[in-house]
Amino acid sequence: MQVKIHVKKIAVDVDNFPNYSEKRYQMICQIQGFLKEGCSYREIVRRMGVGRNTIAKYRNGNPMELSMYGVRQSKLDPYYDFIVQCLKSGWSKSKTVKAVYEKGYTGSLSNAFDYLVKIEEKINEQFAPQPYVRTMTEALKYRTGSCGKDKDYITREGIFRYMWMNKELTEEHKCHILNQYPHIYELHSCIKEFRRIFEERKVPLLYLFIEKYSKSEIKALQSFASGLSRDIDAVENAVAYDYSNGFVEGTNSRLKMIKRTMYGRCDKRLLEAKLRYPKATAYG
Repeated sequence: MQVKIHVKKIAVDVDNFPNYSEKRYQMICQIQGFLKEGCSYREIVRRMGVGRNTIAKYRNGNPMELSMYGVRQSKLDPYYDFIVQCLKSGWSKSKTVKAVYEKGYTGSLSNAFDYLVKIEEKINEQFAPQPYVRTMTEALKYRTGSCGKDKDYITREGIFRYMWMNKELTEEHKCHILNQYPHIYELHSCIKEFRRIFEERKVPLLYLFIEKYSKSEIKALQSFASGLSRDIDAVENAVAYDYSNGFVEGTNSRLKMIKRTMYGRCDKRLLEAKLRYPKATAYG
C-alpha cells in the first residue's frame, strides 16, 4: 500500500529564508512598484489600505530580506559601508557619527551610537577612542580674565562679575567688549538704574525705568519692563516700603517641602509634629 505525502512547494528564490512571508513580500513589491511609478503616499494608502508608516518602512531595501520575520530596516543601513570604512580608517565614534549626519542621516544620536556598537560586535573591531580636547576655559590661568604677554582674554564670568557685582575691568577689556557687543552697555545700565530705584526709594524713577526699557531693542528687557507694568501695585509697594513678604514665602516653601517628604511615609501625628513649633522649655 502506497502512502501519498503532500509536500508544500516553496519558491526557489526564497528557499533559504525559513521566516519568509509571501504576503508581506508581495505587499513590499507592490509598495516599491507604486513609488517607482511616482505615486504619493496618499495615493498608495488609498489603493492598498496600508498606513503611511508601513510605506515609509518598506520604501527602500531588498523585498526578500524585508519580508522576513524579525528583520527590521534601520535608517543607518544605507551608511553601513561608510561606517565600516571609518572603522577601518581608525576614526572615533563621535567623528564617524558627525560624518554620517553630514551625509544626510536624520535619526537620533543614541540610535547612531548603538548602531556603531553593533558593528563593532559584528566585525570584532573597536573604533578609536575619542581624543581628549582641552577646552579654552581650562587653558585659562585666571577665571575672570588676564592681561599677559602670551594671552589677553576676558571670560564670561569676568563680564558677569563686572555687570552684576561691580568688579573692575581694565580699560582695554571694557573698550573691546563694548565695541564687539554694544548690548552689554544697555544691560549694564539697566542693572544700575534698577538698583538705584530701590536704593533711593523713589517711585517716579520706577515709571521712568518702565517707560525707557519698554522701548528697548533687547526683547528680554522689553519683557522685563512689561512684567513690571503688569504688577505695578506690588512693585510700587516694594519700592516705597521696607516691608517684605519674604518670611511668608519662606514659611510656605518650608511647609510644602515637608508635605512632599511625607507622602506615603508617615501618619498624621508625625506630620503634625513636623509642622508645629516646639514648646518653650524652662531651659530655652
